[in-house]
Amino acid sequence: MNNGGKFNTLVEEVIELSKNYGQVSLEKEDVDKIQVIYDYDKAEYLAYEEVYGEEEDSWKDIRELKMSDVWERYYDLTDAEKPRELEEIVEVIAENLRQSLEDYDAFFEDIVADLNNCAISRAVNGTKNNFFESIFKLHRSGYLPCGWCGDYPDGGIIAYRG
Repeated sequence: MNNGGKFNTLVEEVIELSKNYGQVSLEKEDVDKIQVIYDYDKAEYLAYEEVYGEEEDSWKDIRELKMSDVWERYYDLTDAEKPRELEEIVEVIAENLRQSLEDYDAFFEDIVADLNNCAISRAVNGTKNNFFESIFKLHRSGYLPCGWCGDYPDGGIIAYRG
C-alpha cells in the first residue's frame, strides 16, 4: 500500500501500531516536556473537561489546532506532492484499532483520532511535526496523551499510564 507518498514507511509505522495497539514497549521514548499521571479519572477530566491557556482550549481543541497546521501545509502542496489515499489510511487505522483494543475504551475515539492525525501528519510532513511525533511516540510506548501541562501554548503534554 503506497499510501503515504514519499513518507510511506513512516505512515506504515502508524498503521502497524494500530494493528498491535496495546502490545507496546513499556519504556517512554524520548519525548520532551511530558508529565505522566497514573489516575484514570484525572486523565478523563483532563481530556474532556479541563481547559488550558488564556483561550481556554480543551485538549481536543489543542489537538485540532495542531492538526490545522498540518492541513495548511497539505493544501500548500502541489497536486503531485500531495499524499494519496488519506481517507483509506484513516479507515484502516480505525478498523485495526477496533480489532486490537479488546475492551471498549472510553478513550477509543481519541486514540483513533490521534493515530489518524499522526499518520496524516507523517504523510504530509515526515517527522517534522514535533507535536504529532510526540503523540505517536507516547502511544507506541503505552502512554495515553490526555491533556496539557502549562499555560498553552507554553508547556507540554500530559500522558496517562495505567
